[in-house]
Amino acid sequence: MKTVLRIFGVLIVLLAFLFIGLSIWRTGTDKDDLRENEIEMTLAKAQLETLKKEAASMTGESKKLMDEQIATADAAIKEIPSESILTVIQVLFAVMFVVALAAAIFLFRPNLKFSQILLIGSVVLLLVTYFISPDIERGEYSGMNNTTLALMSGIPVIFAGLFAFLVARKSAVKA
Repeated sequence: MKTVLRIFGVLIVLLAFLFIGLSIWRTGTDKDDLRENEIEMTLAKAQLETLKKEAASMTGESKKLMDEQIATADAAIKEIPSESILTVIQVLFAVMFVVALAAAIFLFRPNLKFSQILLIGSVVLLLVTYFISPDIERGEYSGMNNTTLALMSGIPVIFAGLFAFLVARKSAVKA
């Protein structure tokens, strides 16, 4: 049974490495896009402030329509994540990579206490990464959002930690 757990554990660790690598790359490209569009964002914020001043002097139906457009644009600008949040997410994915590597090591060097800590830590890490990841709306053909990638990266790490824990538990029972 330990051999089967180890085989599946290694396969899941490889899957985790793949998804974590893709998630780190994707977050990096989002950060690069954010840097490239920084000038446009500054101009958009300035235009939004100008529109707010113009809307203050308007009355009637045109003011109501202008206020709705300003609120929509303001919400869209506030929804864009900062570069520091994307850096934190990249660091969390790197930590997730290290946890997956530790799970691979504990598949062949069973230690019940550390495997249990690894399993709990991987669950906490997934939850933190999921809730910090921005929910950037993707286009029709542009792929998954960051929260989905966080789940796809974290779930294999949890399973790798679970298999390491099960191998350690089987070894502790025989000892």
